[in-house]
Parts: sequence; C-alpha cells; structure tokens
Amino acid sequence: MSDDGLGLREQKRRATRRALQVALLEGALERGLENVTIDDVCRAAQVSPRTFFNYFASKEEAIAGSPGPIEVPAGQLDRFVAGQHDVLTDLVAMIATNIDDSDDVEVHRLRKRVLEREPQLLGMRVAETQRFHQMAVQATAQRLRADVERAGRAPDEDAIAQRAGLLVLVAAAVTRHGWSRWVATGGTPSLGAAVLAGFEDFRAIAEAVVASGDPALLPA
Repeated sequence: MSDDGLGLREQKRRATRRALQVALLEGALERGLENVTIDDVCRAAQVSPRTFFNYFASKEEAIAGSPGPIEVPAGQLDRFVAGQHDVLTDLVAMIATNIDDSDDVEVHRLRKRVLEREPQLLGMRVAETQRFHQMAVQATAQRLRADVERAGRAPDEDAIAQRAGLLVLVAAAVTRHGWSRWVATGGTPSLGAAVLAGFEDFRAIAEAVVASGDPALLPA
C-alpha cells in the first residue's frame, strides 16, 4: 500500500517503525548485531527506548520482520470459505489483501544482507511462515470441503488434505514471485498488486500449457 492511501497517523507510525529498523539493520551491518544496543538504535532513530518496544519485542523481531500475511480477519476467512471464484484465485486474493507491506524495498534489501550474516535469525521467519502456512491449509481444506458439500458429494478427507496443502504451496510460490517482482520494480505499485500480477502470469502459463499440451509453448 502506498503512503497516499494511509492516514497521517498511520504514515507517522510506519515512518517511526522504518526509522527503527533502518537504524538497527545498518548498525548490525556495520558492527554486528550483538554490538548494537536498543539505546543505540533509538538514538539514531531519535525516539525513546520505550517507543522501540511499542513496535518490536526484541532486536531479533525487528530484523526478522514479517514474511507474509499472518493474521486474516475472521470475516475474510468466512468469505473465502463461502467462495467467490475458484479456490486458488480466492486464496491468492486473500493473501494479497492481507500481506504485510509495511516495510519498503530498502528495508527488505538491508534485512536480506543482515540475514545472510546472521543466519540464526532465519528461524524466526521460518516459524512465522509455518504459522501462516498452517492457517492457510486449514482454511483451504474448509473451503474445499464446503465446495464438495455444495456439489452434493461426500468429502474425501484425505484428498482434501492433500489438495489443500498443494494449493497453499502454489499460492506461496505465487506470493514469492510477486514479492520478487515488487522488489525489482522498486516497490511499486504495491506488494499486494505485485502478488496479483504474479498470479496473472501464473494463470497465463497454466492456461497455455493446458491448451497446448506442450510446456514449451508458453506465452512470451
């Protein structure tokens, strides 16, 4: 989401969050994470240490950031299960709507460099990714079960579990592609829009393969 679509309070909140992250990430690159204190970070960002803890629980959390959409409102989950389009389209749309776009491209680039030097921090991102993955699989299984029941058939729970897992993996790959696309374009227009554009790329490729039967015949 661009700052143009945010209220003044949210713009200030994001600016403070970014200042803290940049100060910490740059300090970690210059001196190593263990040599950067929260007081150092807050002095650089010109805020109080108390302010830091309004945004992050620890230095590690500030660096790791959020790898994707973690919390989805109950109403959106209900709409996803009810269905508007096919299940994959609705799943990607739900991710794009809720994906965390509060960090700009520069923060992502700094974070990537720090994580390469501090690989132990990757565990936090993996844990958050797994938490979302489990939620998405459960929601997708519920949606598939509802689709089967709406068609008047008895659900095959094993098949539903397998397909839910596969659909979430496909959606995750599309999201990653969208994220790469967003970074490559300098963070425009928005991360959510980039994910949706990536899904359109995927849909065009899938349709070309199905129509031709030849994976070599793909759209340019």
